[in-house]
Amino acid sequence: MASSAPSWPGVRPVKTCTECKQSKLRCDSKDMFPNPCSRCQARNLICTVDPSFRRTPARKRLEAMSRELRELRDQRIANSRTGSTTSPDPDSTRSQDSSGTASQPLDAILLEDFELLALESFELEGVIINKQSVLEMIKLFTKFFHPHLPILGPISLKAIHHSHTFLFWTIIIIVSFRSPLPSDDNLFARLHEPYMRMLRTEILRAPMPLSKIQALLFLCMWPLPVSHQHDDPSWLYCGIAVNAALYMSLHRSNPKAGSTPSLYSVGVMSGSAHERTNTWLGCFYVSTSLSMHLGLPPMINTPSDLASIRSILGEHSLPREFSLHIRVLLIMAGFTNVLVHNSNDGVVDSSITQLLDGELDTLRVTFPDGWTSMTDYIVMVVKMHVYTLVITRHRSGVSSRDILLKLGLAAALRIIHLANSRFQERPDKNQTMTTAQRERTLPKDYFRGLAFATIFLLRYFGLNNSASNAEEQQLAANHVIMSHTIFKTLATRPRDEYDRVSSLFETLCKQAPIPPDTGKPNISGRMGVSILLDAINAAREIRGYPVEMPEPEVQTTTESLPGPSNVSQGDVFAAASPQLVEPWQSDLAFANMFWGDPSWDVYNLPADVSQFHPGHGL
Repeated sequence: MASSAPSWPGVRPVKTCTECKQSKLRCDSKDMFPNPCSRCQARNLICTVDPSFRRTPARKRLEAMSRELRELRDQRIANSRTGSTTSPDPDSTRSQDSSGTASQPLDAILLEDFELLALESFELEGVIINKQSVLEMIKLFTKFFHPHLPILGPISLKAIHHSHTFLFWTIIIIVSFRSPLPSDDNLFARLHEPYMRMLRTEILRAPMPLSKIQALLFLCMWPLPVSHQHDDPSWLYCGIAVNAALYMSLHRSNPKAGSTPSLYSVGVMSGSAHERTNTWLGCFYVSTSLSMHLGLPPMINTPSDLASIRSILGEHSLPREFSLHIRVLLIMAGFTNVLVHNSNDGVVDSSITQLLDGELDTLRVTFPDGWTSMTDYIVMVVKMHVYTLVITRHRSGVSSRDILLKLGLAAALRIIHLANSRFQERPDKNQTMTTAQRERTLPKDYFRGLAFATIFLLRYFGLNNSASNAEEQQLAANHVIMSHTIFKTLATRPRDEYDRVSSLFETLCKQAPIPPDTGKPNISGRMGVSILLDAINAAREIRGYPVEMPEPEVQTTTESLPGPSNVSQGDVFAAASPQLVEPWQSDLAFANMFWGDPSWDVYNLPADVSQFHPGHGL
């Protein structure tokens, strides 16, 4: 089936990428799509097909480079004469845009007292990690991971290790997978099973303290690897974290409160007002982002809850970038509620979409100082999901649908452009991590947004050639190549999550064009994410795999069912008496006359009050 389908895009007016055209060499970009052409791959060049590109003669290129060198030299001499030696290093004053982490202080986890610990190694079910490795991983977490979800601290590492063991090992397992140390790159493989046993135990143990909620939120942002995306338990973990937060009344937290309420009757320590507020904001951020990327209703979406979070942002001190990300998701949650529950009218949908665009654009005008490329990225992802939600509605009008397709095209191109710019960015001088290593520290939702934008381009501007012109198809094709290159480069082993996404793109590019009248997704009820789920099913069909879940087979046996018990009715409780007569630690204090009632003798249980030890009460 793959061989009979035409290469995508169907009609490419130019077959040579700009690099090969400049060098007057044969280019195989059309045959290699969505991979770069062979020459660009070998030389690590950006492979782009541009119909308007005109080759620059070698002599003019040499003259342009010489002129640029002279200008740089003259500028350097001028700066030295004006006392530029006191000016800051350009590399050290780069915008917070580049790293996305500069606005967050590195004191979320304090390391000073950790050096005083007598322990030289740390162990989880026989897996031993030396002290220096732990320190390095905590520093990596504080610098690259925590700024994306700044809900900790300041708290000492010693306190985390002694009092919040589950949080400690959750941080270690996340860093060991996303950013393994060169000195112990096999740590994740050794730690995975012991940690999973700890997770299964801790996640079902009630009541859940604040540190466990924080650990689950981190685990939802940076989930452990799974063989299939439907096996990712992040949504379940997120539900547990949000409900545990409600149980602790975190949604009623007051950041200005000098003291926190006593939760002795609830059974957990209340934590500081700062910690409680940060954790509740983290619950909203993680659950709302996850619901958007999974096509599910937000967990925290009532008008009172959204108004409360909006009020907290005005009173509570947060890193500016994280605060803006929460504001973006607040807008998305409010408008999603309206879109999902309205009458599915095209005019209403268009009006709501325009209001959403206006709200998000106003946010940028209101908070220009804290606006970074990561914030811009999240805004574009939110817009894309809302556009796609309206596009996939059955009553969406033709004219409004065309407008939304153009808006979706612009948003998808912007998402991939921002991701590619970040991916091509030169690391800092003092940074030891490579670009790929740095990108792997980003939350999974970042890559969900990138994959969603790519699928949107493939569906509406690649596999539907009659609904888009050649220029739009070529723009989409160039950006699909960029996205595919990012995922392909980040893959560390065959069939990991990055490799599977790049393989999905490659398979979909072999699909035949989709007629405009069959553009509706087959999977409904998952908002805009329906097109992503459809794409996964389409790829399975192309590969020859079934798209229906098989019914579990009921095993038949020739063995007879167990017959009736030989124990008489009167001896049923007597047979179990060795287990029942053991002391029962009960927290319920009954009156002595209850246990001394002679009616217990009917069950052959001695009415001996001394066998039951009442607890300390509620």
